[in-house]
Amino acid sequence: MKHSVLSAKRLTSCIAAVLTLAINTQAMGIDHEPLARSEQLDARTVMQSALDAAPEKALAASAADQATAYRTLGQRWIVGAPSLEATVINDSLLSDVGQRELEAGLQLQLWRPGERRDAVQRGSAYNQRTQAWQSWYQLMIAGRVRESLAELEQADLVMASAVMAQQDASRLLDMTRRLQQAGSAAEMDVLQVESLLLAADKQVLDAEAMVVDAEREYQILTGGLTMRPAQAHREQQNGAEEISSSHPLIRLLQADLQISEAAILNAERQARGSPSVQVGVRRERGAFAQPYVESMGVSVSIPLNSKRVVSASTSDARSSRTEVEVALMRQMRDLTQQLHEVEHQLHTLEQTLPLSERERDLSQRQMQMAETAFANGEVDMTYVIRAMQQARSADSEFNQLQQQQQHLISQYNQIIGVLP
Repeated sequence: MKHSVLSAKRLTSCIAAVLTLAINTQAMGIDHEPLARSEQLDARTVMQSALDAAPEKALAASAADQATAYRTLGQRWIVGAPSLEATVINDSLLSDVGQRELEAGLQLQLWRPGERRDAVQRGSAYNQRTQAWQSWYQLMIAGRVRESLAELEQADLVMASAVMAQQDASRLLDMTRRLQQAGSAAEMDVLQVESLLLAADKQVLDAEAMVVDAEREYQILTGGLTMRPAQAHREQQNGAEEISSSHPLIRLLQADLQISEAAILNAERQARGSPSVQVGVRRERGAFAQPYVESMGVSVSIPLNSKRVVSASTSDARSSRTEVEVALMRQMRDLTQQLHEVEHQLHTLEQTLPLSERERDLSQRQMQMAETAFANGEVDMTYVIRAMQQARSADSEFNQLQQQQQHLISQYNQIIGVLP
């Protein structure tokens, strides 16, 4: 009997030594100051910091410049850039009778009827895409902020559950030691509770690491904020029940569709060619004895084309437009499917939460009854530990379901396309 107690004590000492080593190792590996909690911070202020720190921010200026360039191009009265042309004829190397000719002119490519209007619409399509991209950019960052805040809340919940389990194990250990001193509990009971406390300490360490990871991701997202919101992020579920055409992502794809249609018209213009007009002057003479003759001329060039050539030249542009149409329909279908899945999960949670709450209350009562029964010598420590673990599990499950409900509401609003 003494040998068994001694072996158990040695086992406990070894477990404590290993746990101490793990604590020191983890403390050395984690160089992170816990973030301060501020009542002034909320999801909107965090989102603004995330917008400023997002790498996609540079794309906003690029998209605006692109829209301005195409809009300016459509406002021009000519197609492309004008060109200067010059021709010089001199017979001094051959017959050398004194023939001289110099011709210089300016060539301009002109719009066909309706083409300039199409070019202006193309610039407007790029401008609409820029506006739609800004809305999509904000919604995309809002989704990242929602996810980061959810991870912080999840880490806090795990930490709170681990601390609660640690406190329960510590309280049970104190009670068991008092009973041992009174002769009502065995040494093995104390060792079992000490093992339970060591496991709870390990859970606290794991929870701390989880909090550190979540806070680091939060700082990366927000560009190094040293504070986090003090209150958990909460949203009201949006009243919309279907995806509207004003959804930022749908608007972005619709703008892409307009751009692809404008690209078809531009490909048709290039395939047909642009009429051109050339205005120039000429100075010439036929021989040394003849005087120079100066004249001015205007020439017009109208390219001819066929429907087959135009159709073949625009096939790639029309194929791209079809791909955008398919992407638009697929995205609308995916968003609708995601929305229905979240709705179903929310409906299920509404029915599950009351049952989980009832289970938590029953488990708490069973744990209290088990502790009382152990103090009276009616049950052993194994029964108490099992009841305590069941109570902690039920409480954690209920808190997780509550948190999941709030996260699903945020996810629902994200799919609908509204900002926090």
